[in-house]
Amino acid sequence: MAFWDDLNALALAQFRPGVLSRAKLGQGLVMACLEIGPGLADQGHEHNFEQCGVLLSGSIEMFIGDEQRVLAPGEAYFIPAGARHGWRTLDEPARLLDVCAKPA
Repeated sequence: MAFWDDLNALALAQFRPGVLSRAKLGQGLVMACLEIGPGLADQGHEHNFEQCGVLLSGSIEMFIGDEQRVLAPGEAYFIPAGARHGWRTLDEPARLLDVCAKPA
């Protein structure tokens, strides 16, 4: 399917505990809609590809390198290749549209 309709209503499936997702894989990109449950965190990681996205609903605290902020719906992020980054959800689920270069 080349189109996704309402991203806030898109049906998602269990990806890992507390995280639902639906992904579309192309030759060079991965587009994923994710919903992360409340009170979860990724303490930080890095990878050799770029990643970006936009928060659709809820709120999420993210850090990218030395920068940290709480994102609100409609706000976007860009993660350069090799930058350490992570996140934590607050008291409600966070739904994101995330796009990254397909890992080699």
